[in-house]
Amino acid sequence: MNTPTSGSSASLNKRLSNASLYTHTIMKTSSEDLAARGPAKDPIPKILSKLDELEREKEEALRPLTSGIMETGMDESGDYKRQVSNESLKDPQVQALSQQLKEWINDVLTDDHIVVKNLCEDLSDGQVLSALIEKLAGAKIEHKEVAQSIASQKAKLTEVLNQINYHLQVVDDGIKWNVDNIHNKYLISVLHLLVALARHYGIPRRLPSFVKIQVLQITKATQQTETISEQITGDEEREHYNFAARQQERDVFDTLFDSAPDKLNAVKGSLMAFANKQLSQINRGCSNIEEDFANGVNLVVMMSLAEGYYVPMYSFSMEPEAYDHKLHNVTLALNLMQEAGIPRPKCTAESIVSKDLKSTLRVLYAIYSKYKHLVK
Repeated sequence: MNTPTSGSSASLNKRLSNASLYTHTIMKTSSEDLAARGPAKDPIPKILSKLDELEREKEEALRPLTSGIMETGMDESGDYKRQVSNESLKDPQVQALSQQLKEWINDVLTDDHIVVKNLCEDLSDGQVLSALIEKLAGAKIEHKEVAQSIASQKAKLTEVLNQINYHLQVVDDGIKWNVDNIHNKYLISVLHLLVALARHYGIPRRLPSFVKIQVLQITKATQQTETISEQITGDEEREHYNFAARQQERDVFDTLFDSAPDKLNAVKGSLMAFANKQLSQINRGCSNIEEDFANGVNLVVMMSLAEGYYVPMYSFSMEPEAYDHKLHNVTLALNLMQEAGIPRPKCTAESIVSKDLKSTLRVLYAIYSKYKHLVK
């Protein structure tokens, strides 16, 4: 969130003032002096040229203040250098997308008194992204001090992006951003990241659909240049509708909690009996649904027993204490469920770790529906 220093603007203003004084001095030259010096050259073009030059310098110095969200860097990874074309920076669709994402971030972080003015600039050191994922996902990022050096900024950014990727549950092939590109303020990577977050957590506005950005791609070895197109958004009207529908869609557990709370204990008892039957195979058990599944261990164990495979000990924590370790376990369990063909329950990993009863019951019921034939 760097802005030009007042010193640079003050210096330019002083030079402009001196130029004006110079004009005034020239105009006061007496006719006698001019005659003594011989034929005089018209000073006006020189003065105007000097003023124009200073004005251009002043505009250049103030450009970061007025360029807003559209300041962008370069992607220099791999065999190419890539930079967003000037035409795309002026594209109303690209500007609208960037503006809506900026406003969404500012809405989310209102209570933290964080105001983003330039997407690429303000997200480059990881501070804003850290606050954003903490607010959206309830994540805990311990390394919160402001990073000054490039190395410390990248270390901070690495930690934050790891958390974001974890919560988004994206695989490596689906990640369209990295530490270097975000730190280098590469607009395309910033937009891909924010669109992914907005879709996952739900932005209360519909983003522009089918936004494409033209990229100038330069081959490093030959310096050959070509223009390629990068798709940033798809059918956002459908994405927005689907998210809203998922949020509004009610299931049996909504009905259970709202209309039949007297039957809640019976459902809890049945799911608890099923879980204990599974866990008893390795001398584990549970007595409190909210507490005993919040760290994810029992969920991972139940999936491994039901599917008949061994989950390596290094891939999850058997005695998690930190929030991140618990979240890792629950996310792993949800992924194992998905791989087994179990429809994704209407919940998040964060809600399980937070001991939300309805979310926990949904997960257990999904496992029960798939494997109830195993219990005799």
